[in-house]
Amino acid sequence: MARYGQDKIEEVRSRADIVEIIGAHVRLRRSGRNFTGLCPFHDEKTPSFSVSAERGFFHCFGCGAGGTVFDFVMRIEGLTFPEALQSLARRCGVTLPPPENEPGGAPAGERDTLVKANQTAAEFYAHVLWNTADGAAPREYLHSRGITVETARAFMLGFAPARPANLAAALHKRGLAEAGLKLGLLRSDDRSAPYDMFRGRLMFPIRDVQGRVIAFGGRVLDSRLPKYINSPESPLYSKARTVYGIVEARPAIAKADRAIIVEGYIDVIALWQAGFKETVASLGTSLTVEQLRLLGRYTKNLIACFDGDAAGRKASMRALEVFLEAGLLGRGAFIPPGFDPDTLVRQRGAQAFGEIIEAGELLVDYFLREQAEAARGSMDERARVAERVAQILGKVANPFEFDLLARKAATLIGIGEELLRSEARKGGAGRRGVNSRPPEVSAPVKPIAIAPQGAAAQAELGLLVIAMRWPECRRLIAAQLGLDDISDGLRPLIKEVCASDEAPASLEIAVMSRLTEQERGQLSALMVGPLFSDAAQSIALVEDYLIALDTHQRRGQEAELRRTAVTGTIEEGAAAAQAVITSRREARRH
Repeated sequence: MARYGQDKIEEVRSRADIVEIIGAHVRLRRSGRNFTGLCPFHDEKTPSFSVSAERGFFHCFGCGAGGTVFDFVMRIEGLTFPEALQSLARRCGVTLPPPENEPGGAPAGERDTLVKANQTAAEFYAHVLWNTADGAAPREYLHSRGITVETARAFMLGFAPARPANLAAALHKRGLAEAGLKLGLLRSDDRSAPYDMFRGRLMFPIRDVQGRVIAFGGRVLDSRLPKYINSPESPLYSKARTVYGIVEARPAIAKADRAIIVEGYIDVIALWQAGFKETVASLGTSLTVEQLRLLGRYTKNLIACFDGDAAGRKASMRALEVFLEAGLLGRGAFIPPGFDPDTLVRQRGAQAFGEIIEAGELLVDYFLREQAEAARGSMDERARVAERVAQILGKVANPFEFDLLARKAATLIGIGEELLRSEARKGGAGRRGVNSRPPEVSAPVKPIAIAPQGAAAQAELGLLVIAMRWPECRRLIAAQLGLDDISDGLRPLIKEVCASDEAPASLEIAVMSRLTEQERGQLSALMVGPLFSDAAQSIALVEDYLIALDTHQRRGQEAELRRTAVTGTIEEGAAAAQAVITSRREARRH
């Protein structure tokens, strides 16, 4: 994944107007020095979302979300840091250097050309659908399926005319014919010029998380076979790593904190139109680990739709293992026989489909219930059931989920819990934690885990903010805090900031990338608040924070001494008691 220099990151941040960027998603109103609005990350009626244009931070005092403009774009659009950087750079007119190529990928210049070819094709197909006589039949087809013009345009639907070289001519005119061949938009042989691959088909552009067209699906309107054809794999497109409708669904997924997974393009479009805008499709393939991990960026609550017949329920059990491999449990919603999501919502209404989704159950619970039924047979059958259950449990990555499921499984199938746990661990010896797999991307600085609590932690956080914002305070903090021998809490990070001569904006980006989401929220709350508005005020606060930390440290030492006085020898107890008295005298003098 691409990496960029700190100078480019700072340039993008300085050019990106955080109020303008956030204002595209949130209706903001000025309130004093800040702007406020309803938080886009949770439902609320009273605005608790605040944006500081001066400091370049946002914070929600309701759900705790907060950070820089990069954090907002990453969260609202489900992007990684490099993707958010690239997205903001394009909006702000900043030219980024060519990124390092991904393994097996195409050079950046070639990728841009391929993206341009796909975008040209999407615009060509859309023009044919809406503005030509060739589009009359597909427009009528969409009407017959209940798909409105507004919905069709939202998904960039188009139509590929039956004539063999329409798109080929358009791409050739723009110098994109070679790119069209690489993408599978065009075909060629030794005896003819390039011709269109998609002909006489309703076209479904497939977009990546940044909204770029990377592939197409095409559906016939008559009885020809195959009914669907799709773009081949290309430097832009991997079917196993892509889901259809992610751009359209992403805001709704963030708001609803769930994603509904179906199979077909029309299913996604029909459900989106019916109000289930958090719906995506697996591009006609069985779910893959990569697809689930992509969706897992936005939510851990994934609901996959299956046919309600025996084949569909069998498919749900295959999907269970894929979910577990992705570090997710996943739910299954079973569509009544004779329906698919599209026909169900059209014939029975959105409420009927919503009830099926709400009734969805964890796939692993369904699996255990099925195995419990099988365990009522012979001893051999019960042993085979136990083996299957242990095998599945061995794939559960989260230790808390593993513990709860192991207890439940042992009860349901009537086998010793410790034996079941032991066998499951053998099968999952290589199990990793939910977050222990190698990250798909890397942020600018390695994350650290900090869990500050109480007044002392708040004091450390305040000192960190002051050190970032006011370089003239760094030497004072370093001298008085005594950082050399401290290795816990935020102090190592404070030490790094105090030793730096970098500008505040640069440090803020680096520091935020090293905090967890909770810690970013705590820091952003301070950044949008009224404190630290000038250096003089901040210097005064340094003294208050240092007193709080000193008090916390003394109390901790005294507690340890009191334990020694109770549990130690007579000599140790007397020495500890005297030390407590001395400590309290010192505290009174200060």
